[in-house]
Amino acid sequence: MKTTLTQNITPRTTNAGSRNGTLVEDRPIGGDSVFGAGLAVAVVFIVIIVVVVVVLVVFYVTNKFGFRNKVQERYTELRQSFQHSGRTDSHQDSEKGRKKPIQDTEKDEREVLLDNDDTKKGASFDDLNNGANSDQPIYAQPEKTKTRKDPVKPEKAKTKKEMIANTTDTCDRKEEGPRGKLDDRDQKIKKLEELLKYLVHILERELSVNDLKEKMVIHSKSIEQNFSEPPIKELQSVKNPGDYSRLDISLVFTLLWNFCEDIKPPSRGWDYEPPDDETHVGADIERIRLMWNKYCDYDLEFKNLDDVYNRMKQKYGTIAIHGDDGAKKYHQTFEGNCFEQMRNKLQSIKLYPDCTVEKGIVFTDNITQALKILISRNIVILKGVVGCGKTHALKAIQNHFQGKNWKTVWVESENVIGEISHEKPTILLCDNFFGKFGSSVFSQNAIDKTEMTLKELESSKQETKVVIGIHTHVYDEVKKTLNLNFLSRKNITVEMDNLSEAETLLIFKEQLERGHCKRVPNCWFKTIGFQSVLDNLSKNQGHIGGPFLSLMYCNQHELFSDFTFSVNPVRTLVEHIKKKMKHDSPVHYYCLVYLMCVQSHNCEKEPTKWAQQICADITKHNLMDLAKTSDLVQVDTNIVTLGHELLTVVLFKSIVDTKEIFLPVLQMLESNVFIQLLRPTGSTYSDIFYEYTYTSWNDEYSRKIGKMCAYRLTEIYREREKNHPLLTEELIKDKYCHYLSKNPKWLCKSRV
Repeated sequence: MKTTLTQNITPRTTNAGSRNGTLVEDRPIGGDSVFGAGLAVAVVFIVIIVVVVVVLVVFYVTNKFGFRNKVQERYTELRQSFQHSGRTDSHQDSEKGRKKPIQDTEKDEREVLLDNDDTKKGASFDDLNNGANSDQPIYAQPEKTKTRKDPVKPEKAKTKKEMIANTTDTCDRKEEGPRGKLDDRDQKIKKLEELLKYLVHILERELSVNDLKEKMVIHSKSIEQNFSEPPIKELQSVKNPGDYSRLDISLVFTLLWNFCEDIKPPSRGWDYEPPDDETHVGADIERIRLMWNKYCDYDLEFKNLDDVYNRMKQKYGTIAIHGDDGAKKYHQTFEGNCFEQMRNKLQSIKLYPDCTVEKGIVFTDNITQALKILISRNIVILKGVVGCGKTHALKAIQNHFQGKNWKTVWVESENVIGEISHEKPTILLCDNFFGKFGSSVFSQNAIDKTEMTLKELESSKQETKVVIGIHTHVYDEVKKTLNLNFLSRKNITVEMDNLSEAETLLIFKEQLERGHCKRVPNCWFKTIGFQSVLDNLSKNQGHIGGPFLSLMYCNQHELFSDFTFSVNPVRTLVEHIKKKMKHDSPVHYYCLVYLMCVQSHNCEKEPTKWAQQICADITKHNLMDLAKTSDLVQVDTNIVTLGHELLTVVLFKSIVDTKEIFLPVLQMLESNVFIQLLRPTGSTYSDIFYEYTYTSWNDEYSRKIGKMCAYRLTEIYREREKNHPLLTEELIKDKYCHYLSKNPKWLCKSRV
């Protein structure tokens, strides 16, 4: 036994005493690698957990896939479940504590039986009654009867929908206290819910559906940036003010903040608590937003709830809650489960218009693009059809540079070279480059000289910039017969024809404020919706700019109702003036023809003597009356001109068939207008030009027109090398060469 014990002890001692020797050598091979693999697995696991946490945080912050809403709903369910269970326990305890002491034996016996009824399983009420004193059946006495208390069954777990409905349907079904009244918490929620209904009511009063639609167009970009597709569809589906109750609460607040111009914002601005002494509607709207955000945090300590509620009720009555007929007004957004599911905090969202109006000019994206080009370059070209808004764009650029203390100068295309200044920063504004109605340049040398000057200016470092406005049809006419190099560069050209709906709407509204409706407050045209205007503009063939069409809509309302005007504006307008104005107001018509010839007139002076050849009614008095009453002219410091350059084309075409005045008009027409308006047959833009063709030697009237054209060319050029398109007509060319040496006797030799 000793030997065995010794043998058993010795190995243990040896092992214990050789930890640095035998045991280390006997460690299993590969232990380090196993430890390293375990450590790597742990690190990977920790990294995965961190990544998952980060992703969940990002999803919560950005509300990706509605993650934040789901988390908040789950939190709400758990919180309500705990609150409900707490209220149930306390309610049962209070019920037990309120039991009255039983003084007599019969009541004590009955109470014991009723209490035992909660614990007995399967025992009936009759069985319990039989166990009592049969001589005196106390349950048969009427004054002592008591309804049997049913056994309390275990409460089933409530669904999410039941729990939310139990705590949020504050209008129809409320948990009542001992006296049957709503507790303080439910009263606050009820008032907050009604305040939200007041906001919808205010929106219905302050914002018409038509104004909503227009403001949605003007702020379309900002709305798309701040709202997702479902709320935008809700906005687009609004047909009448009653539809506002279906909008998301965030939309209701945003519309009140941004679109209701009569609502005064708080003095500290939106998103800040108003001072206590501010009690106007805007301040209370902000207080409601702040209370709503506290409600979203499950905080019902509302500072101004009663005051705001009383002010709303005093100002708007109960119509927002009960409707006109006294019945409860239905608000889909705030009823039942919807109210609880709306728990999302509200931030003040500022909506910005797609474009702005500065000094009566709509600042379009095209103008912004031109200004960006001028930051790094000295030349910019604004190209577009007649009536697209080039002149207004030039004025907007002028206002911009005047604000930067630049000198601004309006110049004609042929005077650009002479106006280049080196004294101070200067911007040259050249409208109607190469011509207002058609090209006035027919020489390649003139083109080359102009392009060379502009090219040198573009590469120079001097503070001189040039903004050029040119009509598309003029540009195409020049390029068809002459070579353009510098002026055809795309990187300095802004196409002016494309306008957004917001820009079109603002232009239309500006024209409406200055048009016929300004003088006639109850004009029917004010009721026309913008969508109808867009529908008409969509019929435009593209040769005339949309702003000109809407200008005519605002001043000649009959043209808005005429389908053909939007399709072919010039031809329809010619017929309109000939049939209506020439017939109804002949004096004003001939005064307009006179303005077409001279292009501008000082109302304080008498018209020129040759005006009597057109009509004896062209007098100073009638011209002043025209300036005061006509929508087709504009007046600037007593200088009256036609309201738009295209009216020159229309008026000229309207008198072509009037033989008794056409030749005098052709003779007295301002020189640049003559060489730009008249072309031979076959021109590309026949709607704008007057096309002359000599058909037969027997046509005396046509022959006289040809001779008059030759005479005017002789009077204007006085040399043979000019190459006007009319000189391709044989009659005009022959007479032109003849008149260079001798004026015809039958024509006036000078224009008075």
